Amino acid sequence: MRLKRVVAVFLLVIPLVTGCGGDAVDDKEPLTKSVRTDATQEKKDKVTPAPKPTPEDDKYVHGEDGYFNLDDAGVPVQLRAQSGGTCWLFAAAVSMETGYEIAHGKEIKIDPMKLLKPTYGEDKEEGYFLDGVGAREFGGVAPIVIHSLSNGFGFDGYVLDRGINLPDQNPETIKKYIKKYGAMYIGIPDGKAQKKAYFEGYTTLNFVTDDPKDYDHSIAIVGWDDHFPKKDFFDEASQDGAWITANSQANSDYYYVSYDTKPDYMNDVPVFLSMTDEYTHVATHDCGYDEENPIKDKKDVTLANVFHDPGKLGAVGTYSLKKNQDIVIKVYDDKFKKCIYTQKEHLKDTGYQVIKLSEPIDVSDYAIAVTYTKGKAPVEGKYRKYDDGKIIFKPKSKKGESFIKLGEKWYDLNDKNTGNIIGRKDKINNCCIKGLYV
Repeated sequence: MRLKRVVAVFLLVIPLVTGCGGDAVDDKEPLTKSVRTDATQEKKDKVTPAPKPTPEDDKYVHGEDGYFNLDDAGVPVQLRAQSGGTCWLFAAAVSMETGYEIAHGKEIKIDPMKLLKPTYGEDKEEGYFLDGVGAREFGGVAPIVIHSLSNGFGFDGYVLDRGINLPDQNPETIKKYIKKYGAMYIGIPDGKAQKKAYFEGYTTLNFVTDDPKDYDHSIAIVGWDDHFPKKDFFDEASQDGAWITANSQANSDYYYVSYDTKPDYMNDVPVFLSMTDEYTHVATHDCGYDEENPIKDKKDVTLANVFHDPGKLGAVGTYSLKKNQDIVIKVYDDKFKKCIYTQKEHLKDTGYQVIKLSEPIDVSDYAIAVTYTKGKAPVEGKYRKYDDGKIIFKPKSKKGESFIKLGEKWYDLNDKNTGNIIGRKDKINNCCIKGLYV
């Protein structure tokens, strides 16, 4: 199911919420595009037109050339039927499961419904909340999942360690990333039954549209078949070929989506997710970032979070808001008097990324600073509403948590004077830097 407009671009493209349908809007302008909902999808599926007859000697069997499926390549793909409008959670789970398998060489199974509480649950102080609608039926998008799970709202001992987005519509790039990172979470247009059919064991979809309202379902692309017959769609495609996707609707099978059917770049930028069990907990002050209003500068931007959380720091998490972002990570004492650790990294992709330290360090009262070289630095931003007020983003911050370095001095982001100094009239709240402990 899709929400409406929530966050756009990388993660924060909160698209039409898909649970399977919607359009999220900010008070003034959309922060993202839509959130998915599947509440109406089951009724539409019941009137799927009958398939065209296929001669017995004309049945299609894929060959090895131009074919790839993660499952066939030894990366298990869990096919499950969703509950209510939760296609977005099931697509996210497939992406995380396959991402973990590729990264760690072990199979895990994630209960998609366990993602619902950390994303929309009321038992947290800040984050995403729903106003007057049911979480199971309403829908959502990947950015909401990423923001919630990256903040340490793990389940079954796992936390998010990757939420990379792919703003590249080149099919060859998509294929390369699927092999490297696992299934790609994405939205597709799926609201018109006459665009779907069932041909000789293959569930197919060919839906060519530029209308954002048609994009009402989330799936996970797990492979492709370059030679899938163009005639095996209810409306014949312009070319052979199909994306093989894990579909969570009632039949919960592989869904062959024509190459003519474009993934949802209008509302829900594709993302690759992964979980890890390497870290015990996450120190954080933010609950997500405002993609529309980062701190920008032609020069370097340096932000820092101060934590009072003893343990062994093993990694740092943050968002890269542009491709090929160079960053410098430094760990200070909590007064910024002494630098105890430095590490440089090149982040090729955009999105949420966890950078493993070369070696864990003992910390107690300390600060993690990240310099984003000649780029944009992620911050929470103000209180916001999406999807006609049904989704509420509530950030909380206080003095002494997040800072920006100007010259040789550190300024508290929660101080109104800091906003004036950097030319910001809106509420900045916290910066998006996290400490992951081993």
